[in-house]
Amino acid sequence: MRYNGIIEGTTGDFDSEINKLKEVFQNADAIIVGAGAGLSSSAGYDFGGERLQKYFGDFVEKYGMKDMYTGCFADFETNEERWAYWSRWAWINRYEPIPKDTHKKLLKLLEGKDYFVLTTNIDHTFQRAGFSKEHLCYTQGDFGLFRGFWSVPMLKTMSYRYL
Repeated sequence: MRYNGIIEGTTGDFDSEINKLKEVFQNADAIIVGAGAGLSSSAGYDFGGERLQKYFGDFVEKYGMKDMYTGCFADFETNEERWAYWSRWAWINRYEPIPKDTHKKLLKLLEGKDYFVLTTNIDHTFQRAGFSKEHLCYTQGDFGLFRGFWSVPMLKTMSYRYL
């Protein structure tokens, strides 16, 4: 990747690459941030392992879920089970404290810049970290807004199996 000759690749050591990225940020007129599940993971969210067992052990046992995301596609026996899963999923990923300050560090990096964030994350971490909602687009909804891709009216019109 090239930006006015500043970044030509990622062959240097970590510190020099970070310094190059800082220079790009400092010289940029505007910044668009694209963020997905990797940012939430780097903020300490674990969607499998112990956390999956702690909150979804009953569903793991019954449906063999490997992580929270794949659990969204389970063939639940009842709508009550489906909503129990989704409600729990929304609660722990929206209202539990964010384990690390990754999003706050990103906001600090963007301070004083014209920026916009396009994210597939639905965990409301950007607003909880201080990002203004005017600078955010949640392409898959946001549990903090309780609407989006999983809203009740929309779900009534689509097959739960493909949720």
